[in-house]
Amino acid sequence: MNTPPTRRPIAAPRTTAILGLILAIGVLAQGLFAGGFMQGDRQWRAWHEALGNALVLPPLISLVVALLLIRRQPDPPSALLTRIFLLALVIVVILTGHAGRDLLMVHIPAAIAVVGISVRQATGFIRVPNLRPRTTTEDDRAPSIGR
Repeated sequence: MNTPPTRRPIAAPRTTAILGLILAIGVLAQGLFAGGFMQGDRQWRAWHEALGNALVLPPLISLVVALLLIRRQPDPPSALLTRIFLLALVIVVILTGHAGRDLLMVHIPAAIAVVGISVRQATGFIRVPNLRPRTTTEDDRAPSIGR
């Protein structure tokens, strides 16, 4: 008899979801407006750098929240490792971004990975309620020709 695996709840699921979405939206905004500074505009480059540096905060806050709640509601090991890996990956993205065009081949794919992981983090820990299958009644069925 196979029973479905149970998911252990994570620490602060709403906070985790919100921080994951903030991170994903921030990184996507970085990519959308990358053309402005790639053409040499200093203002766009300064904006890109400031936002990029600020994007270390969501995964850092997420990890700190998980560590603060470790006694009351501990994260499953996989969720805690995901938080640590996401923070490390964001730091890699920031460092490769500061290196300039030399490390764009690492910067851009790492940023795409950050978006994927943060979206998974934001949506993967939210429970979807079980929907009961709808039973069809005589009124719900399509009318037959003979009626």
